[in-house]
Amino acid sequence: MAAALAEHAGDVESATAALVKRAIPTAYLTERLVRIITDAEVLPPGALQLVVGSVRPALDLLGEQDILSFTGSAATAQTLRTNANLVARSVRFNAEADSVNAIVLAPDVPPGSPLFFAFVREVVTEMIVKAGQKCTAIRRVLVPGEHEGAALDAIAAELAGLTIGNPAADGVQMGAVVSLAQRDDVRRAVRAIAESGRFVQGDPEKVRVVDADPERGAFLDTLLISADPDAAAPHEVEPFGPAATVLAYRDTGHAIDLLARGRGSLAASLVGDALAWTTTVLRQTAPWHGRLHLLDSTNMTQTTGHGSPLPALRHGGPGRAGGGLEMAGIRGVVDLMQRTALQASPRLLDSLQTTGARPPSDSA
Repeated sequence: MAAALAEHAGDVESATAALVKRAIPTAYLTERLVRIITDAEVLPPGALQLVVGSVRPALDLLGEQDILSFTGSAATAQTLRTNANLVARSVRFNAEADSVNAIVLAPDVPPGSPLFFAFVREVVTEMIVKAGQKCTAIRRVLVPGEHEGAALDAIAAELAGLTIGNPAADGVQMGAVVSLAQRDDVRRAVRAIAESGRFVQGDPEKVRVVDADPERGAFLDTLLISADPDAAAPHEVEPFGPAATVLAYRDTGHAIDLLARGRGSLAASLVGDALAWTTTVLRQTAPWHGRLHLLDSTNMTQTTGHGSPLPALRHGGPGRAGGGLEMAGIRGVVDLMQRTALQASPRLLDSLQTTGARPPSDSA
């Protein structure tokens, strides 16, 4: 979880300050990054401040000129959004929350084809990068029913050869999750999802590691689950770790319905060459996603991938994903900008321009 409380002073001569609160398990990393930025002197003194610990009492100090920006779980975002002081004083709130992002394999992609293996690589990459601890990571893998067995076999085969352990050791491809508590949270989540199916790859209670202690370290095996696509858990429970669930859809309408059951996601990938199928799914599912990654045979060797949006792209999503955004150039900081429309004579507007107070584009 990360949150930033930005104070906007009423005096135009005053600077804007950002107060950053990082989740305690990873606060040591944030402290190091903030120290690097401070030592580089790229920001005015005091413009960036870090708090390690609880900031809940500070929520009661926020007012109409403040904004609370949050990145983290959907549950925490909901708690913050309904804070009594934020509601009473209409404090602006921007949330970018974790979601049960999906990838969909189109019926026209045959197992064994180059595009099929590109699909498998996307799934595996999103499971192991940062040990699956990414807000954009793929949690649901939707495949046509007739290709379910081939997809499970191909993904499991890639995961079976993965080396887990101390990242500093030669050959290690995935390290631990951030804490023992996080490991336990993932174990609970995957067990809940597997109640309607089975584990195809990995055991949540066991892992073989290189140059590390599996009991003291927060290590997890890569966990691939095959579950009932119509069960509730795969669409509601997010294992924030190296886990993904394969769901077999019956037809295109069923796949569209399953995507929507995520109740809003940051990203989804559609993998296929059939333009009619991609267009149909895109039009029906775009309102539920902040970004759609369309993978076909022409771009599969060039794309940045499901979990790596370009800086100019919107990064956020509707519904469970928080409704807010970050990154995306000017759009990513629009909530931090003071915007006031000016209605005046050309003489006055020209005067404001020459004195450095540049009027906005909607002035007249």
